[in-house]
Amino acid sequence: MITVLKKLYQFAGDEQKNINKSIFWGFFYAVFHMFQIAAIYFVVLALTGGDRTYHAAWTALLLLVFSIAGRALINRVTQLQQTHAGYFMVANKRIAIGDKLKRIPMGYFNEKSLGEITGVATTVLDVVETSGPVVLVSILSGFINALVFMLCVFAFDWRIGLLVLAGTILYLWITSRMEQKSVQVTPKRQESEAQLVEAVLEQLQGMSVIKSFNLTGKGDKRIRQALEDSRENNLAVEKLFTPYIWAQEMALHLFSVVILATAVCLYLSGTLTLANALMAVIISFLIFSQIQSAGSGVSALRLVGSSIDHANQV
Repeated sequence: MITVLKKLYQFAGDEQKNINKSIFWGFFYAVFHMFQIAAIYFVVLALTGGDRTYHAAWTALLLLVFSIAGRALINRVTQLQQTHAGYFMVANKRIAIGDKLKRIPMGYFNEKSLGEITGVATTVLDVVETSGPVVLVSILSGFINALVFMLCVFAFDWRIGLLVLAGTILYLWITSRMEQKSVQVTPKRQESEAQLVEAVLEQLQGMSVIKSFNLTGKGDKRIRQALEDSRENNLAVEKLFTPYIWAQEMALHLFSVVILATAVCLYLSGTLTLANALMAVIISFLIFSQIQSAGSGVSALRLVGSSIDHANQV
């Protein structure tokens, strides 16, 4: 995973500065998210302490408004930077391909067809344009946010923090296994998509010949095969990812239940106050959201890496 992230970061070129800014502001997004948790904690303290004044309610409201406004503003800035980076990093690559095509010898097309090059410049690079910066920033920011959340939980109660750490390690191990397995199928998927574009372009260019000699059913044999190969490779990717995605979800849900049960047991044993126990129950539903957001981008990360490799080969 780290190798693919480095590859994507190097591919960004001049747009690395926008990606860096997006990751930087992603840290503050996590900080503003913690104000929402703080607002909940103020309310829980007031309810368990018998406070009937409006002080806790107003404090929680201000924290929520501050959290929502800050996250909305940061989210807007980071999305603009990601969109800018995705568009221009791919645009620069397409321009570089065009410049090289002006100077290559004609014998180059004996090995590489124009349809394949067109497929790389459109379908293959479109994956990088739409998913590359988003995946990179979501993974790195998700891990940063999860780390900030975990440190806050350790400060809250070290026993709950250890459970969060264990659940995170298990989730990352499953994610690593999925990323290693994806190496087997994602390059084939990218190659089949490029071949499909090439076959479609060839079919369109030769449509007059197909109609003149009534080659329907014979002349489109290649495009039918390309469609079948694309279907098989896409299904192979989904079949590979599905068990790992299921295992990821089950691991997080399992540890959420364990955190909830542990909070109840600690309260019944008298080692955890009622307010902290209720807060731990609430945290069990929220704690893994950031790491889950980061892990969801790993499945797309390998596709982006394969697209970059295919584009660099051209």
